[in-house]
Amino acid sequence: MNNIYIPAWHYRAPAIVQRTWGWSPVEEMILLSLDQSPGTINDISQTLKIPRQVVSSTVARLMQFGLVEVRVSPQPVLVTSGVGHDFIRTGRALPERTADREIGISVVYEKVGLSVFRTRDVDTIPATKLPAKGAIIRFPEGEPPETHYSMMQRVNEFMVGMLRPGEWLRGVQANSSFLEAKFLVLDLDEVGAGVFPQGASDQLVDALRGTIKTGILPKTMTPPPERPVTIETRFGPDQLVVGAEQHLQRFEQIVGAAKSNIFVLSTFVASLSDEKGRDRRERILRALEDACRRGVRCHLFFGTSLDRAKHAAAMQELYLRLSAARQTRGYLLVQREPVDSHAKFLVADDGDDGAVMLMGSCNWLHSPFSAVEVSAELREAQAVAEGMDLLRQIVSKLSSASRSVEALQFMASELRRQRNMLSTPEVTKAPSATLTILHAADHERLLRVAAHDAKQRFVCCTNKVGANMVPALFDPAEVAGRRLGDVRIYYSRRSGPVKRGHVTKHRERLHGIVDLTGVPEPQLHAKFLAWDNDHIVISSLNWGSQSGLEDDRLDELGLYLEGPNLVSALLEKFETECE
Repeated sequence: MNNIYIPAWHYRAPAIVQRTWGWSPVEEMILLSLDQSPGTINDISQTLKIPRQVVSSTVARLMQFGLVEVRVSPQPVLVTSGVGHDFIRTGRALPERTADREIGISVVYEKVGLSVFRTRDVDTIPATKLPAKGAIIRFPEGEPPETHYSMMQRVNEFMVGMLRPGEWLRGVQANSSFLEAKFLVLDLDEVGAGVFPQGASDQLVDALRGTIKTGILPKTMTPPPERPVTIETRFGPDQLVVGAEQHLQRFEQIVGAAKSNIFVLSTFVASLSDEKGRDRRERILRALEDACRRGVRCHLFFGTSLDRAKHAAAMQELYLRLSAARQTRGYLLVQREPVDSHAKFLVADDGDDGAVMLMGSCNWLHSPFSAVEVSAELREAQAVAEGMDLLRQIVSKLSSASRSVEALQFMASELRRQRNMLSTPEVTKAPSATLTILHAADHERLLRVAAHDAKQRFVCCTNKVGANMVPALFDPAEVAGRRLGDVRIYYSRRSGPVKRGHVTKHRERLHGIVDLTGVPEPQLHAKFLAWDNDHIVISSLNWGSQSGLEDDRLDELGLYLEGPNLVSALLEKFETECE
């Protein structure tokens, strides 16, 4: 047989598919009718001219979800319940009827045309059973292997359009998944006759036809790099969290409202014996303890690989303290291995079918909460789902975090499915904005674009200035300063070989062009970039001391927000904290 062997990955996992039933116009009509005029089954049937049997079964469904109840006095009638009344008037979607089923997913992802096949539609063999010679394409050298997370993403794309009407893929159960490198076996005689497995990409088809024509084996492909994700969302000045006390308050409020899951990623973790900021940090611990008592799952991570043993020990102390609040296993998922990211996250459900995310400069499990911090709070469903995807990518490198990965996947999927109820009156919305997710290397490119494009002002705050401060920050700021009258750089600390005299020389050189301001107290731990009236970036990157790397995209993350008057709102809050 004239076979060709193509490197591929075999992925197998159980997945949860949910079938949903929305609410029909008849059900909404009956709910609205009972809200306006309580009555009996006969009353509704006559008023709406709907058969009595239909009304009866519809009312039963509405009562099942607590939307309709019986009022006994002064005479028995059906009436919209308090819950139903709230749904009608607050803009919340009616509770959907759902049923879950588990399906087995088994797919093969080949590396020549990047096709995804159902395993049952193709033949594969393990590398140990390859023939001694023949048309064998090897796995590309130096390319990182596929991961459970990357295959999970491919499964999500593959399953689109393959489910029954009314069904959607909630997610893959990551803790039961299986991944193995194999080789896809294709018969070149069949390929020459135009027979390809279902799902073969155009690239694979062209590559195999080229091999038949020339005898030259095709090369493997590398997936195209991901572009920054940009979405339209809602974001207003009140979602800019600035200052230590404001961060503490928002942490307590967000964690206090959560009912199912809380995720915290802090670059560092303080020991319980650390006296610096202990009283303020105690508020963080008490909020987490209260969440554990309520049965909320707390997923805690740290980012740095420096002093790994120290931070792992601090995480163990934290685990022992929080586990004393609730002895039941499975509610406290504390990771003692680093995720190798400088990003900082707080993510939680909001207790009302939504979720909220804070992302910025605050090390939640380490900060003494005395420095100036800046974070952006995302509340709109699609924006929070994108943030959850980022956190899921970061923590998926830890095999012990599979339950957290699965929870993030399911929550993000459900957020993306949120919809507005047809009978809901228009709700006042926050100002619209454009949100772009910045990975590590995106920061420097955007800063240089901003320095050239800014028309009114250019302001950057970095916790530290270091060895690369001139090319990374001072030079672009100088470009802006030679055109604009308001160009500022704020910093608090120096790192590496940089001494006070080095910064002084640049301050003198840039006098009248860039206002370079050192603020020793309160320490500026914030990392942001702002220009003109509408453009801000809230980030984890120290603009004046670090550079984002292309091959470590998740090491630093930022939120680029473009919306009305965001710059003036941010600078007003920031300057108030610095006074």
